Amino acid sequence: MLNYEIMAFLMTNFSPIPTKIVERNIIVYKSRIDQKSIRHTAEKMKTGVFRTLYFIKPKPEEVQILSIEKYFEPYVMGEGSYHIEYSKNWVHNIQVDETMLNLKLFGGTVKPVSLKDHLQTASKIVKLTGVGRYKFENKRRLVFDSQWREVSLEKLPFVPFEEQPGKVLDAVNKKYEITLLTKEKEIELLKSTLVKRPKDITCIHDELFNVSERAIIYKPMYSVTVKNLKKNKKATLTIDGITGKTESYVHKSSVPNKNQESVKQKPSTSSEPKKKIRLHLK
Repeated sequence: MLNYEIMAFLMTNFSPIPTKIVERNIIVYKSRIDQKSIRHTAEKMKTGVFRTLYFIKPKPEEVQILSIEKYFEPYVMGEGSYHIEYSKNWVHNIQVDETMLNLKLFGGTVKPVSLKDHLQTASKIVKLTGVGRYKFENKRRLVFDSQWREVSLEKLPFVPFEEQPGKVLDAVNKKYEITLLTKEKEIELLKSTLVKRPKDITCIHDELFNVSERAIIYKPMYSVTVKNLKKNKKATLTIDGITGKTESYVHKSSVPNKNQESVKQKPSTSSEPKKKIRLHLK
């Protein structure tokens, strides 16, 4: 390679990629369903939590709703794009008749090469070379849950959001602690997904990795604790504050009866739900 070709190779293959990144926003979705409707949903579904053998379940009066608590489930959203305009060498072979001696093209003369040793029918090719200019673009939006698992965009529907998100979160944080780590992992994931420099580049004319939108989105949820009075058991029901759908039965745990509570025992780890729910974004 000539010196300028070596320099061009090093600059295009090892030079840093120009990057533009916006600040991260905080969005808190408004609940579409009030606590009265959540209680009505819980009343309809509370007996199903303790269903056995697929059809045996307690009577409605045997299951009591102990508490309904609102919390927010965090998601990380990032939208970005990658654009590059570049040049690379271009080669194209054109098969011509074996009787052609030369070809005048773009003010120059090209001499065909014989292929009679490689083909059953003798012929020639004209080898055209040049430098082509190309463009590549890529764009994507990614959404992750609190464990950095990619989820569908359907998890975050287009709904109204709170005008003062910090104030809303402060009120909830008194009971539910939400811990956010500052590591900007969504940028790394977007970059690994979008940025694909083509091979054999001779020159880069324009290039940009652009993160145009970033947000922590808090989705309202309700945690409903119910108790089976007859079997002396508790369960937790999770209800989506936007769609009203029941997402999961978190767990069931035995509740000590009065005789068991009167017996002095060493402290042990309880399987009941903790008062605080800690959500991590790593």
